[in-house]
Amino acid sequence: MIQRWQNTISRSRALSSSSTTICGGNIVTAVRPLSLYSTSTVVRQNYNDALSLQQTSIQSKWTTASVLVKECIHLNQHVHTYCNANNQLRWFTSGGRHTYHGNRGRGNDRGRGRHSTNRIPNMKEFNTLDEAIEVYYNNLEIVTPRNLSSFWSAVPRLLRHQQRGVNLVPQLEAIFHKTADQIHSYGPKDLATTTLGFAKTIQTLQRSKRMYVKGSYEDYLHGILVRQRDVVFDFIARTVAPILHQFKPRDLKDLAYTYALLEYVPKQLDDGSTLFNHIAEKSIPLLNKFKPQELANTVWAFEKVKVSHPTLYERVGDHIVTRQQLNDFDSQALSNILIAYAKAGVIHPKLFEKLGDHIVSLDHLHDFSPQALANVVWAFEKAAVSHPDLFTRIGEHIVASHLNKFQPQNLSNILIAYAKAGISHPDVFNKVADHIVLLDNLDDYNAQSLANIVWAFERANVHHHELYGRVGDHIVALDDHLNKFQPQNLSNILIAYAKAGVTQPCLFNKVADHIVSLDHLNDFQPQNLSNTIYAYAKAEVSHHDLFTKVANHIVMNDQLNDFKPQELANIVLSYAKSLEVSHPDLFKKVANHIISLDHLNDFMPQALANIIWAYAKADVSHPDLFNKLANHIVSLEHLNDFNSQNLSNILYAYARAEISHPDLFNKVADHIVSLDNLDGYNEQNISNLAWSYHKAGIIHQDLNNKLKGAADSRKEEFNSRNLNNLYHWTSEEVGVQNQEDDEQNGDQNDSLAVVDDDNDTDIEEEEEEDDASTTIPVPEDLSLLTVVQLKDRLRDLGLRVSGRKQELIDRLNDHIQSSNRV
Repeated sequence: MIQRWQNTISRSRALSSSSTTICGGNIVTAVRPLSLYSTSTVVRQNYNDALSLQQTSIQSKWTTASVLVKECIHLNQHVHTYCNANNQLRWFTSGGRHTYHGNRGRGNDRGRGRHSTNRIPNMKEFNTLDEAIEVYYNNLEIVTPRNLSSFWSAVPRLLRHQQRGVNLVPQLEAIFHKTADQIHSYGPKDLATTTLGFAKTIQTLQRSKRMYVKGSYEDYLHGILVRQRDVVFDFIARTVAPILHQFKPRDLKDLAYTYALLEYVPKQLDDGSTLFNHIAEKSIPLLNKFKPQELANTVWAFEKVKVSHPTLYERVGDHIVTRQQLNDFDSQALSNILIAYAKAGVIHPKLFEKLGDHIVSLDHLHDFSPQALANVVWAFEKAAVSHPDLFTRIGEHIVASHLNKFQPQNLSNILIAYAKAGISHPDVFNKVADHIVLLDNLDDYNAQSLANIVWAFERANVHHHELYGRVGDHIVALDDHLNKFQPQNLSNILIAYAKAGVTQPCLFNKVADHIVSLDHLNDFQPQNLSNTIYAYAKAEVSHHDLFTKVANHIVMNDQLNDFKPQELANIVLSYAKSLEVSHPDLFKKVANHIISLDHLNDFMPQALANIIWAYAKADVSHPDLFNKLANHIVSLEHLNDFNSQNLSNILYAYARAEISHPDLFNKVADHIVSLDNLDGYNEQNISNLAWSYHKAGIIHQDLNNKLKGAADSRKEEFNSRNLNNLYHWTSEEVGVQNQEDDEQNGDQNDSLAVVDDDNDTDIEEEEEEDDASTTIPVPEDLSLLTVVQLKDRLRDLGLRVSGRKQELIDRLNDHIQSSNRV
């Protein structure tokens, strides 16, 4: 790399070698535009040559000397004319202004009649890249490392406003080669500044939406910086490492920040260490000299490139905590520090508490941008640090603000943070919802923002039907077939609507049609598949083709190792509950996978209960699966992690499937008998347990006495018929359950444990548990059945199946009542 840069610098020197000189007493005209520095040098040299000639031979060479002097005077006049015409005479000024004042002093030199020291103009004074390149190229022989670092730091700014310059690319190339040739000898400040300039130039080029014209500045810079990024920045890393001890805090910060902008970590150095390790080691002893912004940018940079250095984070955090006050930390520094620690997964509660308390103590939050506010609450939630006062203070500020300056991502991140942190602040949610509803359109809201917003409202249990309606209508109206929605966006939207109880069939049908139209479902993660199917089952929306496509995709997988236990449970439970598709191969695939596992220790009680109930509900026989789950439960040291719903569901499933496993029933019975009381068991749990043991033909008198005792003490919760059946099932007389009991048993209501997700982390949460199953003596609650299930029953009875859900329920109830009278 160094040799290549040296070769190219040689070519640039050749380009810059044609200047006005004195050669053998003759003036040689410059090929390139006159350089003021080289021209003034020529003037001085001509005078010197003239004087020398006069001293050597005044008589014989007077004429020649006189000619030379006249030529010098003439040339000097041309210099002034050239400079004034092109506004280039900036070397002879002071005070940062570049206007020629002849022989008159200016500023501190006013009235003294002398010129200021020659210098290169400040880069801030150039309005175009053409101007900067011309001046620097014409003075390439005298530019210093400080000049060149200043040049490269200004290139990104000038490049953004450049009008496709193509005339001075060779000159720009010469400047770059000069930089490459000398950068190994730069000091810390110039190295850091130049490197940061290179990085920002790359960033500008990558963000530009303009097409590069061949031979343009953009085309050239893209070739030497973007395409050669790794080579250039690895070379710079090797160059700076040996002299890092000379770097000041600002230079260390700039260096780390540079590589963070590129999200690039240079290769290991020759000694096996890394540049970032060196930066951390050199920064820690200097933390007292770091300014707040430098501290913030340093930890932000380490997180951005995903370089772990616990000691640096700990020392920076401790340093901030020990400060008496944080008034010199601006809002950007505060938010950057918090988000860096949160995203890096560094636990430092005292730091968060210190920063949170400081923000709460401020007179106002007007200095915080919407992005900073979003980052602060997001960081506290991500780091799992509780600070209710902070959330309240920021919430009050948002409620009192106009939200027109908040970007969709700011709003979605704020809502996600409040929802996941469990901070109840309905005013914030309603403020955001009202703002969104009143917008002319939602075109600025991308798929991720829409998904996060509705997910957050459901998670926070804030009902705003106008918001759900507006978002749903917007998605339905899209004409791009939802191609911009990632699988996770789709599943989060569906699950939010389903759990919020918002019925919007057009939305569900649009999403289902889109998924069915896809060539494959390989982009759907197991959680996406699980949540999608769950949402349709929960919302009671029928879509046969969707259920078939998802089931076929799962069955076609070579193995199901990527599926978590909760996801497997949700899938089979959703298929069993919806009765949308009879897919024995799916149930067989899942069962065989579970049987093949070495153990079931990763399966939570809720997952075990839901899986076994789903197979019983779907009437899928798989004795090996039932035995595997039963043996696992029996092998457990205790059943304290199982709640009353789990246990009653499990035993009900075994009894219904007619799978005999006495050890399981005895294990559960012994556990229940050992309890001090059955306060956690409701009427339905007690009735289901009694029925399950009776159906399985297993007598456990201690359990029967416990169940009867609980019922006797809470008779007000049982109606007389239920209580009589309970006494019957817990009696010592055991027979085979008759068909009438089976018919009365009815359909079981399910208990779903759902895995949700947002754009950041996987969230596992249990759905609020429904009753496990309908107790045998209690009239069945038909409202718990889906429309499909209701219609199936009506068909079996030879009754009409048209009408709304309530009409179907009324029709079935009328039939049941008439049958009872008969």
